[in-house]
Amino acid sequence: MIRLNWKLTIFSLFFFVSFLKLGFWQLDRRTEKLEMISANEELRARPGIVAVDISNSTETGTPVVLNGTFNHEIILLLDNKTLNAVVGFEVLQLFEDRSGLNFIVNRGFIPAGRTRSAELKIPKIDGSVELFLGNVYKQKPNPYALEPERVDYKFPQIVQKVEVPELSKAIDKQISPFIIRLKNNQVGALPRGWQLININPEKHQAYAVQWFLMSLAILIAWLSFTIRFKKDERNHK
Repeated sequence: MIRLNWKLTIFSLFFFVSFLKLGFWQLDRRTEKLEMISANEELRARPGIVAVDISNSTETGTPVVLNGTFNHEIILLLDNKTLNAVVGFEVLQLFEDRSGLNFIVNRGFIPAGRTRSAELKIPKIDGSVELFLGNVYKQKPNPYALEPERVDYKFPQIVQKVEVPELSKAIDKQISPFIIRLKNNQVGALPRGWQLININPEKHQAYAVQWFLMSLAILIAWLSFTIRFKKDERNHK
C-alpha cells in the first residue's frame, strides 16, 4: 500500500496548479498583445480622416490629416519623459486647423538641460507647413494622479499632464480633447519612443515558459520525495 506525505502533497499540488495557471495566463496575454498589434497596424494603414471627423468613437491610433498652421507661441513641455535613457520632455504645440478646430500636437522628444533653469532648444517648424499627417491619441486617466497642478501658462510651459480645459481657458481658445501625435516622417517631427504595449508578446511567452518550468520542478521534487519516502518505508520493514 502506497503511503503519501499528505502535507507535502497538498503543498506541491497547490503550487503545481498555480504555476500552470500563471503559465497559461501569460500565453493568453501573449495572444491578446498579438491581436492588439495586428489591429493597430490595420488601423494605421487606413486613409487619414480630417479634423471634423474626429469624435469620441475615434480609436487611438487612427490616422488623421490636419490642414492649417502651427501656433509658434503656445508650446507645452510634458515633463518626466525618457528616450534611450535620456531624461527630457515631449513637445506639444498648438495647431489651428482650417476647419476652426484647435489641437495639441505631440511632436516628440527633446532632452532636458543640465539644470531645470537651463534654456531648452526647441526646434522650430517652418511657417509654410500647413498639411501634415498624425495619429489620434486619447489620454488615459490615471487613477493614482494627484490634484492638477496650478500652471501659469507662460510659454513654453512645463507641465506634468496636459489639462486641455485649463489650457483652453488660459488662451481663450476651444481645444479638442484629442492629442495628435505627429508621424515621424513629417516636417517638425522629433525623436519619439511611443509604445503601443509595455510588454511585448515574446516576453509573455518567456514568462510562460518560466512558470511551466517551475511547475515541472515542483512535480519532480514531489516525485523525488515521494519515491524516497517509499524506499525508506521498505528499509524500515
